[in-house]
Amino acid sequence: MENKSIREFAIEFETKGTNLYLSLASKTTSILGKELFYNLAQQEVQHAWLFDRMYSLTTHENLPLKDIGDIESNLKEFWENAEKTELKKEPGDLSGYILAMDMEKQSISAYQNFLNQSKEDREKDFLKWIIEEEKKHLEALNNVYHFLSDTGDWYQAEESKKWNWMNQ
Repeated sequence: MENKSIREFAIEFETKGTNLYLSLASKTTSILGKELFYNLAQQEVQHAWLFDRMYSLTTHENLPLKDIGDIESNLKEFWENAEKTELKKEPGDLSGYILAMDMEKQSISAYQNFLNQSKEDREKDFLKWIIEEEKKHLEALNNVYHFLSDTGDWYQAEESKKWNWMNQ
């Protein structure tokens, strides 16, 4: 992490994620993939904003963590309003999902390292929250990847690790 502050690292990393997701969204032919990638890009922007706000302001009590949309809720709403036959019709190139999952794993690891070094309770709470958000991103990518790639193991996955509403 080259002695970067948490703020510097996070804004740079979240910007990298935003750019990756926007690029993947523009390239994929999958309408489900487009929805996922644009939602993830939007959340990465919000994460960068929160990191900037957390480390730039003198008071942190009112960080609007509750205002960040839940990725699963966003995708479930899209799913319920979409034609299911169209969602799998054109899965597109799936390699971007692997790249994105690797990036999310890197962010979880990096934020965990910052958490382990942190001394301040408020910072620890924020880092725990952001780690959980990144884990949700990884779960979303994993679920959509396995759904689109038609792997049978998605249907056999442990119930708590997949979005059951995708089975309908």
